Amino acid sequence: MRLDEYVTYDGIGLAQLLAKGDVTPRELGVCVQKAVSAVNPTINAVVELYDDAIDSLPETPRAGPFYGIPTLTKDFPIEAGRPAEFGSQLAKGNRAAHDAVYWQRLRDGGIVNVGRTASSEFGVPATTETLLYGATSNPWDPARGVAGSSGGAAAAVAAGIVPFAQGSDGGGSIRNPAAFCGLIGLKPSRGRVTGSPRANAPLLGLASAFMLTRSVRDTALLLDLCHGPDAGDGYEIVQQAETYSDAVKRSPKGLRIALCTESWSGSRVAPEITAAVGTIGSRLESLGHHVEEAVPQFDYAEFLSAQKMIWAADCAAGLPAMAAHMRREINADAVGASVLALYRYGLTVTGADLVNALAVYDQVTRQLGRFLDNYDLLLTPTSAILPEPIGAYDPARPGMDADDVFADLEPKETFTALFNATGQPAISLPISRSGTGLPIGGQFVARYGREDLLLAVAGQLEDILGHGQGIWGQGVPAVHAGKFQEQSTWQ
Repeated sequence: MRLDEYVTYDGIGLAQLLAKGDVTPRELGVCVQKAVSAVNPTINAVVELYDDAIDSLPETPRAGPFYGIPTLTKDFPIEAGRPAEFGSQLAKGNRAAHDAVYWQRLRDGGIVNVGRTASSEFGVPATTETLLYGATSNPWDPARGVAGSSGGAAAAVAAGIVPFAQGSDGGGSIRNPAAFCGLIGLKPSRGRVTGSPRANAPLLGLASAFMLTRSVRDTALLLDLCHGPDAGDGYEIVQQAETYSDAVKRSPKGLRIALCTESWSGSRVAPEITAAVGTIGSRLESLGHHVEEAVPQFDYAEFLSAQKMIWAADCAAGLPAMAAHMRREINADAVGASVLALYRYGLTVTGADLVNALAVYDQVTRQLGRFLDNYDLLLTPTSAILPEPIGAYDPARPGMDADDVFADLEPKETFTALFNATGQPAISLPISRSGTGLPIGGQFVARYGREDLLLAVAGQLEDILGHGQGIWGQGVPAVHAGKFQEQSTWQ
């Protein structure tokens, strides 16, 4: 099998080849090594490959639906003993103390972690450009970035290194990289994927971990494998009667869909993005759904103020613990400008400030819940902008404060961070390409706990917009540029 053939398969497609004996897990591990060698010097997505994990891949498929398929994890604590440096000099050399419980479940499904991908520093900037790693480039145009914080994961999947990769999302950190790289990025409902054992509700309930993929069916099966609470979780969602894999096969009719291309922050939305989302609305109408323009009503300025306090308080609590663990000082040599600014602001946030900020989030959650009482889904752009040029963000920019941090975030997270606050599930789908060939993402949001509906509609759109598996849309990323074709065999 050639690398240019390998990149056309999603995870389920590779599992089918493994089941038939057409390829072995060990051969897939060699594939990852060759793909990294071919494209990673250009995109800088993979920070480290674990040779011991690749060498241990068997010659025969292991148990589980994904049969020993290699994948990559974000540079956060996922797997015990593996590096977890958070994209930061402050945490350089840090290792995860425990397996994440949801990761144990994915591993039980046969997935093997063979390396780690670049992240923005501590997940704060929405740009994967750090003092520790440098910049991660977009496979569709290496002069442009991949958003963040799960930018390395998105670039690795889009470039064909692995069929899916692990990420996490506290304000859009799965969805925006997915949008910038032409992938599928699901942020599950709060509590759908357990944060155990590190946290009951990571980032005060804002963050959820999951995977970035190239097919809806992979997304569904991965969620089937890892969803559900762990003992002591504070959020336990009623389980669906059907599997998510079955939900993808449904073709819902007559859904009430709110279409919103107006940025509630006031950020200008790129005209090509507005047009692409509008076209998807028309496609949905042709499928028998009812689409109307509607804008959720809430006080954005109040929401943004609360968001700053919550993120900053979490940063002020977490950074000193990491600094003490690594025996380092929190200063401009150890952390980038965005993280340092947020940390310093967090030191000024009082307990009363934090309680009041959480009360604002509660109020906004009620308002969004009532809005979705009238609709089954909300459709928005994922990001207000197309992928930015590398270097537009400076991780060492002097004089930053917390307002500057969130001004940097706003064009990318104005449509996404709201649903980290409210806890509703949201998914970014690759709905179009710009005139210059850059991916455009559209975001669908459902009521709390309705990932099944998101996946059902995603499956409908994949049937008419994509290939049913592999990368949606036409063509392959520019980063390939014949490099995969030059790699003729695994041997």
